Amino acid sequence: MHRIRVGKFELLPSERVLSLDGKALELGARAFDLLVVLVEHQGRLASKATLIERVWPRVVVDENNLPAQIASLRRVLGAGAIRTVPGFGYRLDLPVSSEDLLEPPAAARSTDRAAAPLPLSVPRPAWPSRLGPLIGRAQELQAVQAALRRCSLLTVVGPAGIGKTRIAQEILAGNAEDDGIPTAWVSLEALTEPQHVASAIGLALGLSLPDGVEGFTALRKALELNAVLLILDGAERVRDALATPLATLLMHTQGIRALVTSQVPLGIAGETVYRLGALPVPRACPPDEDCARYASVELFVQRAKAADQRFELTGANNSLVTDICRRLDGNPLAIELAAVRVPALGLSGLLDRLDDRFRLLHLSGPTADPRHAALLAAFDWSYSLLSADEQHVFDRLGAFVGSFTLQTAARCIVSERIDTAEAIDLIGRLVDRSLVTVLPEEPPRYLLLETARHYALNRLTTRQELPAAWERVSASLLQLLDTAFEEYWSLDEALWLHRYAPEIDNVRAAIDWAARHNGERAVALYGSAWPLFVETDLCAEGRDRFDQTVVLLSDSLPRARVARFWQAVATYDSTRQLDRARYAAELATRMDSECGDLRAHYYDLMLLAVNWRGNDVAARAAADAARQLEDPTWPARLLAYGALTEGALLMSASEWAKARAAYQRAVKFGLLTSERQALAATVSIVELDIASGNLNAALQLGRPLALSLRHSGRRETRFELLGLNFSALLLAGEPAEARDTGAELYALARLDPSRLYTVLDAMALLACLDQRFEVAARVLECADRARKDRGQARPRPVEEHICALVRQRVACERCAPLGDGPAERAPLEEAAACALALGLS
Repeated sequence: MHRIRVGKFELLPSERVLSLDGKALELGARAFDLLVVLVEHQGRLASKATLIERVWPRVVVDENNLPAQIASLRRVLGAGAIRTVPGFGYRLDLPVSSEDLLEPPAAARSTDRAAAPLPLSVPRPAWPSRLGPLIGRAQELQAVQAALRRCSLLTVVGPAGIGKTRIAQEILAGNAEDDGIPTAWVSLEALTEPQHVASAIGLALGLSLPDGVEGFTALRKALELNAVLLILDGAERVRDALATPLATLLMHTQGIRALVTSQVPLGIAGETVYRLGALPVPRACPPDEDCARYASVELFVQRAKAADQRFELTGANNSLVTDICRRLDGNPLAIELAAVRVPALGLSGLLDRLDDRFRLLHLSGPTADPRHAALLAAFDWSYSLLSADEQHVFDRLGAFVGSFTLQTAARCIVSERIDTAEAIDLIGRLVDRSLVTVLPEEPPRYLLLETARHYALNRLTTRQELPAAWERVSASLLQLLDTAFEEYWSLDEALWLHRYAPEIDNVRAAIDWAARHNGERAVALYGSAWPLFVETDLCAEGRDRFDQTVVLLSDSLPRARVARFWQAVATYDSTRQLDRARYAAELATRMDSECGDLRAHYYDLMLLAVNWRGNDVAARAAADAARQLEDPTWPARLLAYGALTEGALLMSASEWAKARAAYQRAVKFGLLTSERQALAATVSIVELDIASGNLNAALQLGRPLALSLRHSGRRETRFELLGLNFSALLLAGEPAEARDTGAELYALARLDPSRLYTVLDAMALLACLDQRFEVAARVLECADRARKDRGQARPRPVEEHICALVRQRVACERCAPLGDGPAERAPLEEAAACALALGLS
């Protein structure tokens, strides 16, 4: 029986009872179901759609029912128990604890922690709305499903517009409805650089890939024992970068399968290729009833009827429809584009235009595939039917590599003759004409499918307008990022990410373009983009782009922009490469002081302080200077960062009570806008309890928190907390549990071995407890070397205490100073040192 503590209440889901102090409380059936869903999310945002789907399954209800049931729950649980996130959903703000609820699956409780699969919570993706049922593809769909059951890699191949993505969407929808193995949708169409393929897959899986590890290697380690279906859509552009790594990934994992859509096969061993052909087309003019059974005609009729409800397939127009479908060679996209023009042109006019375009196309030269000709012709005449302003808007939208908002697009379009309102209206007209796709998100985002985007890019290139279009796009994105930067400090974390995370592909492309054509813009984009890269766990990419942009700095650039550039560098490098982080923070501090930006100056000083940790005088001076600037009315996220830094410095100075007060302030501020910061502050309190010798308190907080983080996706925070629990268990004399925690740490570090250096001192202590003092000495040497390589002045308090303890024990046993040993002994790498301490090598 599950007994779940929800604040001061006790919840028994199987008994459908909520009680307080042993007394059952009155709660309606819907309200009870709603509470169960909120408890399952354990403090995470539950969307309105999720709540309605779970509480009212297979029932169409008024959305107003949801707040009514929330109000019922609040009357029982308390007014502050459930937080409303306007426009998105609700979040339970009461603590949830239950061993039954939080206990990991049996596989994860295995004593072989290194071999346990990492739990995946694959985000459900948004894909373009399917307009009506899948027509004429029942056999193909069954064949693809059957092939997927037999093989690990299936590539659906066909020309543009033939329906590859549509088949893949149906597979995705079927898996989601069946609630079977996790299925991740990975759109490869927007990628401009092959090296982003692995990070795109990781993002679709809800995984953040570690620094210093090749992307597909990290994926292989993360997915080694998991069962997942990867749907990789639009692979032709990154074929060379995808083929070999994907083959290796499938070869070295047990349950991974891949469905790929591409215009060409990947050409690797073990690949099953399914060639998707055109829809069946009548070869002559059959009787009316026979004509309607052809899938191409059925699709045409459906789309024409959607454009004009009066349209019907009759004996009078049967031959015209048949001829149109035949001349379009059964290409679904070409048929859809043609059908929506029926209200404007009529069938005869449509056929005449199509015929003209074919002749023009053939005059321009042969094509490799007649279906490509049909598709290009369809775009040509569809484009010719647009007004001059509509053509201008369509062309400019081709400069976006990913989805976009109306506001961002409008800024790229406005001119002397087109204002913002008209720009938005023009985009809406393109949506009506099926040239722009609306993604089912709130607020909505818009997208040019890849074929449409390439057509638009060709138009821009032909007219020599592409540089001007990219100039407008990069300027629009800089304006967006500047707004995102300001909102970052005060907007709720979930809302901020929902609003700005989808811009990552456009931001990448804008930085790449600006680095080649507009150095000042590239520097500005890099600086304002750092919150986006940090919050989407792409710090490694941010660091990698340093070399791309640092060469563009000059004395002529605006001082505030250069200051934000160095602030970004310091943020990316903080706790990773402290020397460069300190240098960057010093530059940002000086420049923001000159510019008079107090909030930026405050953040820079706190960055400098945290990266001077270990040098108490320099760190304290930076923090004191920041505190003199601090304004209590500043945004909560900024004040939380200051409190976290203050707590770290006070802990280093052994001022335990003051450090705890600072961390508690950080928790308070973090709860207002940033779950990540509140969690970081809580983990810091665990570290504080260990450093001050209060091991029972540390474990009392750290153990249940570590369990709750197993399914949170916050990999770095989980690693830090496990490292602290590992140290506390060793110091508390609980070696068995400590060994299990150490194995869990080592398994998690397969995703990011660069973090292992923070637990090397504790690993050395474990070796001491096992009476393996030579091993302890070697591991400790590795820890010292790792800190020096990263510019860390001295260990953190817990590390320092454990390090001194190990040195004392090793010295007593060896009767020789630590560091004396065989000269020929090779130094240990960090991963090898951990494995040696754990007895895994």
